[in-house]
Amino acid sequence: MTKSLIKRFYPLKQINSKSQIEAKRDGKAGAFSIIAYLMLIRPENVLITALSVFVAGLISSVHWLQFGADLSKAVLSAALIAAGGNVFNDYCDRDLDRIQKPHRPIPAGRISHGAALRLTAGCFFCGLLIALTIGGAAFLIASWAVFLLLLYSWRWKRTILLGNLTIAFIAALAFIYGGVAVRSVGAALWAAGLAFLFHLGREVVKDMEDHWGDAAGEACTLVVRYGINAGRWAASASFLLLILFLPFPYHWGGFRIGYLYIALFGVLPMLLMAVFWVWHWTKPQELHRLNVMLKWDMLVGLAALLIGRPNGW
Repeated sequence: MTKSLIKRFYPLKQINSKSQIEAKRDGKAGAFSIIAYLMLIRPENVLITALSVFVAGLISSVHWLQFGADLSKAVLSAALIAAGGNVFNDYCDRDLDRIQKPHRPIPAGRISHGAALRLTAGCFFCGLLIALTIGGAAFLIASWAVFLLLLYSWRWKRTILLGNLTIAFIAALAFIYGGVAVRSVGAALWAAGLAFLFHLGREVVKDMEDHWGDAAGEACTLVVRYGINAGRWAASASFLLLILFLPFPYHWGGFRIGYLYIALFGVLPMLLMAVFWVWHWTKPQELHRLNVMLKWDMLVGLAALLIGRPNGW
């Protein structure tokens, strides 16, 4: 029964090339492809991480320009660590991706297992090295993020809620990282709270999207263990809590009215639609569409934080 459902939702692409089949089996790949490497690091996710750190620095201190060099290094460091985390995640998911996403570079045989691990190590090493030049607190946060990303991809993402909470926490850490770079984390803490709830809901939606493939791979996510309705309740609870939390930075965090306007007219409608859609969309294609919309709505949230920053321009 499970296999028939997997075939229905995730029809495997036929690979006619014998060399590609052997590459997938042996972890070998063909010629260097910059596009394949870009797919592996997920530039859009890396960009959002970098922007989160940058915006956090700008909203946290009116004197952020004095720490412009450290903020720039924090942005680059976070981008490298995010890229490394994405690559390692694909490496650990290579067997599941043969079912769910056979077009990804590793299961498609376009990048070898060894190359993926070397890229992971290189990104993490460079990210941590740059963090070390910012200061001890920044290096500690960067090290913690790397440690959590490794544990997440290796073990935790296949557990009930632990993986979701880990990614949400790492997303919140990006804002703390930006605040640390400019030596002030007050406003960044409000942004971190918003990011935690937003990413927690989105990660549960991603588990709903990957439900059948995760079940085939014997992952024990919330949705696999307790069913699709459990995922709906968890995602809805996270988004509804975020809706309640949205006005807090304006009322108690010193953010200006511009933040509130953009949050209410740019972020709130997306959250309400997300709560509606998680209860009405069940196909992986539909849930993937919701995840993409949520991802780009992060940019609206960042704009709200930036325009309504408590320290003025």
